[in-house]
Amino acid sequence: MAEMTDSERDAFLAERRVAVLAIERDGKGPLCAPVWYRRNADGGFELAMANASAKAHRLRASGRATLCVQDEGRPYRYVTAEGPVILRVLTPEERHEALVDIASRYLGDRAGRAYADGFPGHEEALVTLTPQRWRTEVLG
Repeated sequence: MAEMTDSERDAFLAERRVAVLAIERDGKGPLCAPVWYRRNADGGFELAMANASAKAHRLRASGRATLCVQDEGRPYRYVTAEGPVILRVLTPEERHEALVDIASRYLGDRAGRAYADGFPGHEEALVTLTPQRWRTEVLG
């Protein structure tokens, strides 16, 4: 086993990968869900989610979360980032811009815009996770 350098970690996270968001719950296992993300200029993670979702509710209650990003190919690699979260309700314009940007990262420009254009009209929150603890591993 080996740890990634900071530059290796950042390059790994810049690749198109789905993360798993984990949020603590009282008396139960953590709430875990796959999410798309983008990185911000400060090295944090940004996720868009329905403002009224169970994930948003739990994030507001706990104020913290963990993201896990992995590569199942060889060599097996993963990064976890744990830290505080901030949720901000987006205006309709901000919502569309964030959805286009994040969806385009995963689907490409044309399909990302189409995804955002057809997205349901609920209120959306932008979640920012600021990593305080990192764990990186390269196995095999």
